Amino acid sequence: MSLRDHMQAIYDQYGKLTPELVVEVAKEPDHPLHDRFEWDDSVAAEAWRREQAHRLIQKCKVVYREADDKNPEQSVRAFHAVRSEKGHVYEPVERVTADPFMAQLVLQDMEREWKALKRRYEHFSEFYAMVRRDLDKDAA
Repeated sequence: MSLRDHMQAIYDQYGKLTPELVVEVAKEPDHPLHDRFEWDDSVAAEAWRREQAHRLIQKCKVVYREADDKNPEQSVRAFHAVRSEKGHVYEPVERVTADPFMAQLVLQDMEREWKALKRRYEHFSEFYAMVRRDLDKDAA
């Protein structure tokens, strides 16, 4: 059975599919998905703390335009992930924008993410309508 088949079987059995349900079902050592999870709590806990740290870093914002009577406050992430030899590291947005090489790396990542989003939803005509609507609204 493929991964999709296993997920469909869980959905069919329970009438829904959630990450929590998949973990619960896969806890059984003889379940085909069991080996796709880290069951050592010390390893899994460390991975979860890294995910929490990642989310905290992403919450930090820098306001670049204060709110006024016509426009809301505008901000960007204070730290951006930049590719390095050892994976991604977070750099302050001021450093990224001041360094042409770093800025180019971030722009390449933006393009890769945009193309992935487009591939994911391009078969929905509503996707293009939504993007156009948002772009027109932002241009106004």
